[in-house]
Amino acid sequence: MDIRDLGTVRYEDALRVQTELLEERIAGKVPDMLIIAEHDPVVTLGRTAEESSIIDRGFFEKENIPIIPSGRGGKVTYHALGQLVLYPIVDLAGKKRDISFYIDFLERTVAKGLNCLGVPAGRISGKRGVWVRDEKIAFIGIAVKRWITFHGVAININNDIAPFSRMHPCGESGIRVTSAKIELGREIDMTAAKGIFADRFERDLEGETWN
Repeated sequence: MDIRDLGTVRYEDALRVQTELLEERIAGKVPDMLIIAEHDPVVTLGRTAEESSIIDRGFFEKENIPIIPSGRGGKVTYHALGQLVLYPIVDLAGKKRDISFYIDFLERTVAKGLNCLGVPAGRISGKRGVWVRDEKIAFIGIAVKRWITFHGVAININNDIAPFSRMHPCGESGIRVTSAKIELGREIDMTAAKGIFADRFERDLEGETWN
């Protein structure tokens, strides 16, 4: 497992890196890997996103926050500094050709990582993402090419969640959003958080029963 921390990077640049590494993984030139990043403020639209999911487009225009189409699954979400984004590039063909199972895996792993931080996060039956009670803290949006995964999961750690109120996150009205900082009442050390999620992902990927 190769883990690469891109630091703070524009969404478009992270997508370019993903695309390059995806092709290398398809060609067998690199192993499974996990890309870790933080993004400058940006709204991304998944393949099934609807324009009506952005309630206040003027807010994002005023704040110079771009709205960018994305090739991932899912609908609309928001990225910003202090949010941890994980982009696994993993060959499912040698594990389990089941996208729903893989998303379940991501949710379980992220929930356990948040638990390590002290956040009582978990899953809700019938709902995608990771939750703290009835508030969403992590958002899943993946893509798969030749059974190699890319895109991934965004986890609210220290980021300002106010912009989420200017949209319907994941295209659903009434979703309330939280962060690790809000839940714990303090700033989280991002370096430590990155280490926890990288270690958790690597161990869970190795230990998962894929059959």
